[in-house]
Amino acid sequence: MRPNYPFNCWYVAATTDEVGRDLLARRLLGIPVVLYRRSSGDVVAMEDRCVHRAYPLSEGRLDGDRLVCGYHGFVYDPDGRCVDVPSQERVPQGACVRTYAVHEQPPFVWIWLGEPGAAALRQPPRTPWFDDPQWAGTGETLNVEANYLLLHEHYLDLTNVFVMHPEAVPPGIEALPPLDEVEVSEMSVAYARALPAARLADWEAEATGLPRDTECARREEGTFVSPALHVQRYTIDAGDRPAFELLRVQGFTPESPTTTHVFLQIVRNYATDRAVVADHLRSMFHEMAARDAAVLETVQRRLGDEVEPRRDINVKADRAAVRARRVAQGMVEEEAGRIATRPALI
Repeated sequence: MRPNYPFNCWYVAATTDEVGRDLLARRLLGIPVVLYRRSSGDVVAMEDRCVHRAYPLSEGRLDGDRLVCGYHGFVYDPDGRCVDVPSQERVPQGACVRTYAVHEQPPFVWIWLGEPGAAALRQPPRTPWFDDPQWAGTGETLNVEANYLLLHEHYLDLTNVFVMHPEAVPPGIEALPPLDEVEVSEMSVAYARALPAARLADWEAEATGLPRDTECARREEGTFVSPALHVQRYTIDAGDRPAFELLRVQGFTPESPTTTHVFLQIVRNYATDRAVVADHLRSMFHEMAARDAAVLETVQRRLGDEVEPRRDINVKADRAAVRARRVAQGMVEEEAGRIATRPALI
């Protein structure tokens, strides 16, 4: 069965600080990949498989910028060409492994695993907050045993917060208002909603430094930027001062049809020099991500137990999630050579 993720898309392969002169093995879209940096600092990504006996190249070592297989010593240059076979003088014709286009845009290292010629036609999604000195962030890398679309759908419908994360809800808000709008483009889905004014939740007061009894309006926005990237923006409007903006930026890269690498970054435009705020947000969102993962992994296991696929019932809060699934499905069908019907712009 074909996976439900497209290959012609930029995905996050790793964070910048994960890739160095040590070999990093990672399975991405079901493909074993090894990553490392040349002495120049540029990132190399190649198939993690020796052409000789399928031994993982990530189990080898670097010799300068060349990768030496840990089984029979075959040597590969950064372009994937085998340049030395220790047991004979000549390298067999066609002895090479595939390399992949990469684009480093800190804190992410993006990779293109689809049609090689198509990589130059698209750029990775823009993440301007990471380059802006007015913003500060913290993050971590997780592995969730659930399909990547379950993660996208989960974060496109935050009505679950009242059940799963009640401590994050501002006092007096008992239900999320309906979505103000859902916008759909060829590759993305975005929604927004305004929340009524309410006092600050404990975490909001601790993060912003405002008194807990401050009445603030809020705006919540979420965007399925692409199958690989999800961005949520949470804005607290205190009225007489600049708005407090918090972004949860998540790279979702399928490891397999049932497991996903999650590259989580929490970015804010306030208290950017306060380590205590960064620590507080890191701890809070780590705990929330762990709870989210536990629920989604349970759903994935139940789906795996089903003998026959069943149709889920959707409700109004699922508007954005349903459209995101259609966008991803359309991209997969397009790659498979079928004519896909794009969702209408609304």
